[in-house]
Amino acid sequence: MNIDITSYTDAADYYPYQVPEVWLFKVGQLRLSTLTDGGYQPTTTSRYFPGVDLAALVADTLQIAAVQGSGAAIQTLRQRLG
Repeated sequence: MNIDITSYTDAADYYPYQVPEVWLFKVGQLRLSTLTDGGYQPTTTSRYFPGVDLAALVADTLQIAAVQGSGAAIQTLRQRLG
């Protein structure tokens, strides 16, 4: 899995490395892509966190960071994924 927060990366950039899952955060939105035989396909679920709504989790984490700080956001994120 790769998580990338840069503004210029595309999931296809990871194809030579065969990264199984790519998370890109662009324009305030989490975009997940999974590796297939033909390249990367958009997906709404993670193979690593199948029961987690990651888009909502990221949005909640960013809200907590804005209000309470990054330490509180990271702690809450760890608890929810733990």
